[in-house]
Amino acid sequence: MNRQLNILVDLQNKELSLRDARDPEKAKQFEELGFAMDPDKIQADIDKLLDEVDARHRGYYERLKQRFPDPVVPVRDGHCTGCYANVPTSFTSVTKENKVQSCESCGRIIFQI
Repeated sequence: MNRQLNILVDLQNKELSLRDARDPEKAKQFEELGFAMDPDKIQADIDKLLDEVDARHRGYYERLKQRFPDPVVPVRDGHCTGCYANVPTSFTSVTKENKVQSCESCGRIIFQI
């Protein structure tokens, strides 16, 4: 998978963790399972990841976050898991496997799993 795409997926996951860390009940549940839920540490990780994202991908990701709770979604069985629209077979072609791509229907950043 493309490095930028990996960073965007990690960034989304960290932002979800931060949301859970700020919710006292969820944070307590995760800490009981052995997960460190330090909001300051998670925010520092997010800031570091944001510095690694190309400016054009960062801007697009930030705009998508305003529209969707999950701006980066996988493609499963030929469908975007954000809007369930069919993804063209050209998405899975070898020439596009290392590019950051978006769903033609909803605009979310998509990746093949």
